[in-house]
Amino acid sequence: MAQYTLALREVLVALGGALDFVGVDDLQHGKRVAVMAASCARYAQWPEEDCALLVALGLLHDCGVSSTRVHNRLVEEWDWRESQQHADRGAELLRECRLLSHLAEPVRYHHTHWCELKQLALAEQTRRFANLIFLVDRVDALRAQHICTQSTVPPPEYWAELIAPHAGQEFDPELYALFVSASANDAFWLQLAPDAVDDFLAEWAHAEGEVRVAFEDLLELGFMFANIVDSKSPFTFSHSLGVKAVAGFLAECLQLPLEERESVILAALLHDLGKLRVEDHMLEKPGPYDEQERRLMHRHVFDTWQLLKRIHGFEHVARIAAMHHETLDGQGYPQRLGAVDLPRAARIVAIADVFQALVQNRPYRSPMTLDAARDVMAQMVLRGKLDPQLVGVLFAHGEEAYQLARAHEAAVERQK
Repeated sequence: MAQYTLALREVLVALGGALDFVGVDDLQHGKRVAVMAASCARYAQWPEEDCALLVALGLLHDCGVSSTRVHNRLVEEWDWRESQQHADRGAELLRECRLLSHLAEPVRYHHTHWCELKQLALAEQTRRFANLIFLVDRVDALRAQHICTQSTVPPPEYWAELIAPHAGQEFDPELYALFVSASANDAFWLQLAPDAVDDFLAEWAHAEGEVRVAFEDLLELGFMFANIVDSKSPFTFSHSLGVKAVAGFLAECLQLPLEERESVILAALLHDLGKLRVEDHMLEKPGPYDEQERRLMHRHVFDTWQLLKRIHGFEHVARIAAMHHETLDGQGYPQRLGAVDLPRAARIVAIADVFQALVQNRPYRSPMTLDAARDVMAQMVLRGKLDPQLVGVLFAHGEEAYQLARAHEAAVERQK
């Protein structure tokens, strides 16, 4: 297995950006939580490794949220009674990823009230970090509820007074006092502007050098975020996992070099990250999209590219992922690239994406049979959309590819 030289903090910032897409119109929630939590820790002169951990927690604390509807409830309601579900889901996802498993416990408890949290048998750091994330998360939710222009931004003490009644019950009184002191200046709030947030996180990401990361660890990250994307709608459930299974299978059939095969697999898992920015109702619409909806849906590929291209050492995977809706005739999107621009790896992911979508249940139709999917793809080949040789390989192993594309969805159907 290959190793990749990456700045892990760049990976976290990129993936945190993907999670923030769930807010659609309320972007950068996780990033603002990260900035506020780290600013409180630095004000208190906590060790730099604690500050770094709080940035990571802020970026990923809502990794259990895929749905725009859930995000809106979490922002619009101070203490939504179902909030623990996303905390538990996030912790479950993080535990399965070795690079991020140390974040699981604080994420699990980041909506737990202090009066309950202080009674639990947890490490002191877990309690403190979870509750600080909860506090600044609720502050950011309140900010989202207030429409502020530059001329109507409340003074710093406004937010401290707003959450004061919750100190002692929901928030550790000491953490509340820390927040009041750390936020009692204009700079604390001005740094939450989009450009300032990005500057803060770019500086944080570049403060740590690159490291060698094993493919297996990146694969776990890929599976984690594929699960987040696929959970956005019952009609996208298992899509990324199915695309990865089919693309990886084709790469094996073609006996691609190891590095190219791994790039195909990672790109397949991450190709739909940008769909987190698509509102739930669009993914669940039972009929065709109108022109505006189609344009909004098409931008998900560009958003995937914008996220992944910022990870140095990952550019090749980012390019492959961002080409999965390009076609050989140059009429795809978002760049209208032609055959000369599309490498073999990108063509494989595109074919796997089409095939898996055809055989998956969608709001406007039932899953296609293998024969029906073959007919559709054969027409796409004739129209110059898909690579004929690679589609031929898929057809030659059609039954196995079909089972792989449907495996996760079929397993759930058997459990019903």
